[in-house]
Amino acid sequence: MTGPDPNRNETGRAATATRPSFIVFMTDQQRADHLGCYGNPVVRTPHIDGIAKRGVRFENVFTATPICQPNRASLITGQMPSVNGCRQNGIPVSLDSTTVADVLRADGYRTGLVGKAHFQNVSPIAAKPRIRRGHGEAPQPPYDIARRDQRTGPEYGAETRMAWAREPDRQPPLPYYGFDHLRLCIGHGDQIEGHYSGWLQARLNGVPDPRGRTQALPDTQDEAPQIWRTAVPEDLYPTTYIAEEACAFLEDDDPRPFFLIVSFPDPHHPFTPPGRYFDLYDPDDIALPASFNHPTGARKDLPDSLLAGYARGDEDRDAYWPFHADADTTRRMIALNYGTITMIDDKIGQVLATLDAVGRAGDTVLCFMSDHGDYMGDHGTMLKHGVHSRGVINVPFLWADPQADGGTVSRLHGSAIDFAPTVLQRAGLKIPVGMQGHDLMAEDTPDLPVLIEDPGMGIYGNPDADSSIRSVVFGGWRLSVFEGSDLGELYDLNTDPDELVNLWSDPAAQGKRAEMLLMLIQRQIALRDKAVLATHQA
Repeated sequence: MTGPDPNRNETGRAATATRPSFIVFMTDQQRADHLGCYGNPVVRTPHIDGIAKRGVRFENVFTATPICQPNRASLITGQMPSVNGCRQNGIPVSLDSTTVADVLRADGYRTGLVGKAHFQNVSPIAAKPRIRRGHGEAPQPPYDIARRDQRTGPEYGAETRMAWAREPDRQPPLPYYGFDHLRLCIGHGDQIEGHYSGWLQARLNGVPDPRGRTQALPDTQDEAPQIWRTAVPEDLYPTTYIAEEACAFLEDDDPRPFFLIVSFPDPHHPFTPPGRYFDLYDPDDIALPASFNHPTGARKDLPDSLLAGYARGDEDRDAYWPFHADADTTRRMIALNYGTITMIDDKIGQVLATLDAVGRAGDTVLCFMSDHGDYMGDHGTMLKHGVHSRGVINVPFLWADPQADGGTVSRLHGSAIDFAPTVLQRAGLKIPVGMQGHDLMAEDTPDLPVLIEDPGMGIYGNPDADSSIRSVVFGGWRLSVFEGSDLGELYDLNTDPDELVNLWSDPAAQGKRAEMLLMLIQRQIALRDKAVLATHQA
């Protein structure tokens, strides 16, 4: 009789003598093609490229939503934003959620996160009240006062940036979404708070705080939006702090397997790489994207509700809205973006050297990813929000397993919701009920269209958030539909990778449009909340 293969586990992978550890390197607002291993000829990322050479480089991994907080929620819960409830920035991840760290911790893993979490709100900005519809009186019913899904109260104030500025020694209750070890960096560029605040103050030893535009060093170039030459030196910059804390975690004499997320707030705007990294790349060496002279504001089949966000960004280019920039400013921003990425790469090298020094490299899986991308000049635009251009939705995803062959490329379509199941299956753990993603490393993983949910830019001016976007990506095509509009986008990325020709209204493309619309609907149905809740307990 033939029994089960003792050298294989339930996932079909080769069994290992010890459970693997994991280091997940994560960046913020970094597009996939801003890495050498994804074909960028300018930016220098030898350590990240080394992870690709040792593992698998995924070409078709996309965000669940191209915004920080909700996509990070999808990464740790394995659920779409419409299911975990974190649909947009400003909605914390529920403390009742089951995260990938919760599951690993329950199995005896040592869990740590250093850097940016963004599982809770970073700004104490009250939501604009919604307007009740219909006629009659408007009494305040009890459920409007105490709805559980409001996710408010002191237990949801762990990441409020200004609270850390006032109280740099505060400590959130642990475990924090399953992480027993927590060192937070809250904010972007050189304007970071969190545990970093106390670390920085201790090292400044009474010297005035060098952070922010008002303290910036003189710059020979004209002032530009989202740019200043930071006065924070390299050895005090947040990227350095994160690397030091990651190394300290690895140097702890604890034999347990670990799960460590090393999360850098860069290369997100503002662009403030410190010291030599500010001038590391010459803007004159930067090539503008092929779509640069095809600005978003001039694109066909886009509703006015969406274009209004770009107009708002053009009015205030130091805010968080997408904005158009001229060629020189765009080249300069890309050059500074490259500087922050190379600094991150240098610090990843430091962490990997420590991993090797403590003798854990042979049983540690390495992952590199980003929460979402950035236009970085696509269609003359900077930052994010708005149309789902490939540079915003396509993210890097590298997976290097010391027990597997490296140097391969996967064209399997993947989503942020696939991250947690992939980690748990490699750890030999079943995927919890409710996680919607798949193990990207399993041989039998289906190649599925990727659904992208987006609340749209209306959330910042309209409390009813009625400018939502839904997209589906598959087989080299992207289709996007806009709430309240019969306009949309359809791009054949196989022949038009720069998204210059919108086929939405092209008579010859109506068959493909119908096919993609059906695909979008089918994925929305499949990725609904399928929980069957108890109706009675004795």
